[in-house]
Amino acid sequence: MKRISKFLSLLMVAAMLSLLIPVSALAAEEAVSGQESPNEFGLVIVTTEAADTETVLPEETANSSEIASLPVDAEVSVPTDNSPETNVVSEQPVISTIEPETIETQAATYLCLTQNGVIIDVLATNTGSDYAYDAAANELTLNNFIGEKLDVKSAAVPFKLVLLGTNIIKTDNGFAVKVDGDMNASGTGMLIAEGQATPDIMGGGINVVGNLVIDSGNYDIAAVGYESSSSAVGILTGDNAEVMTMGNLTINGGNIDVTAYNSDYAGAFGLFAFGDLIVNGGNIDVFTDSPSSYSRGIGAYDKLVFNGGYTVVESIADHGDAGALFSYNQIIINNGILNLCTSGAIAKALVAEGSIDISPIYGDVDRDAACLYLEPLSAQTFKKQHASSANPKTGVDATASDAAVAGAALIMMIGLAYTLGKREMQV
Repeated sequence: MKRISKFLSLLMVAAMLSLLIPVSALAAEEAVSGQESPNEFGLVIVTTEAADTETVLPEETANSSEIASLPVDAEVSVPTDNSPETNVVSEQPVISTIEPETIETQAATYLCLTQNGVIIDVLATNTGSDYAYDAAANELTLNNFIGEKLDVKSAAVPFKLVLLGTNIIKTDNGFAVKVDGDMNASGTGMLIAEGQATPDIMGGGINVVGNLVIDSGNYDIAAVGYESSSSAVGILTGDNAEVMTMGNLTINGGNIDVTAYNSDYAGAFGLFAFGDLIVNGGNIDVFTDSPSSYSRGIGAYDKLVFNGGYTVVESIADHGDAGALFSYNQIIINNGILNLCTSGAIAKALVAEGSIDISPIYGDVDRDAACLYLEPLSAQTFKKQHASSANPKTGVDATASDAAVAGAALIMMIGLAYTLGKREMQV
């Protein structure tokens, strides 16, 4: 019996051993295959093979920058010793989160010079004998350039025009310089820009459909109208061709000489901004002539502001309406010297649909006068000879009359002193 019981015990041990072998083999097979339970399906996404398939990750999620910062255990908790494949999560976003279209270029998108009837693509040919373009700075330097047109489109950053030498741009088709975007002008040279209107478009020297800042340089601008169709404008910011585009004109320095003439009703305008026009400095000389229409010197659709500089305006309209300064909103004169004169059927130095605000430093000013010479009373220099103004406090160059008055007063004082002296001697 003891032998039988020992045999049975051995049989039971052998059976148990045979049962243990499939269980361990099955566990090993599952570890090799990498199959996971339904509750851990997220781990399949982070495997190397799955990361490259579109079915694992939706397209919009794969491109999201949030995936890059997603922690490993954000959705499921995984033991660190589970599988080497789980380490792929921290490196998953192989696609760059910076899209190429978000990087702004500094260069203009269109930049052409016309010379001798030939259009030069400056973006393709950056340098010529009389021009050079720096794409990184979006800066065009003209050095003794002679041509017919400068056309620019620059949406990213302001286009910069630097003047060296004497540059001449003349056209009979619109504006000599046309910039679609913002522009900054500077340099030690000169720009002679002349343009003529056509039946369809205004014409003149410079048109910036955006904001224009003039820091330095010399500008000789001429504009001619076209019969009864379009206006002549020396320098224009903004546009009203289809939908009105606002544009500010800021003058910080430089010498600007503008002439605009129109023989018909569309009018002649020296400087005009479809926005604010602000003069902080520089020397400005404007002459406009439109015999039977509007003759306007310097104007703005919004505010016209003078903070400094020396400005001379003469506007003539023999049978029309002449105005030296005009605004559809407000004229503000804070500082600077202004010599303004108009003549015509209707002639006023200051024309505004809103208010006309003049600093007290000019004294009393006749806002309805045809001619005004405005110079701060605290620093009168009478920088330029000028005709008698309708504003006697600030406008009359009274050096001669003052000398006569002072001489008469001195003679009277000498006579009075002599008389008093004789009386004292008699007493």
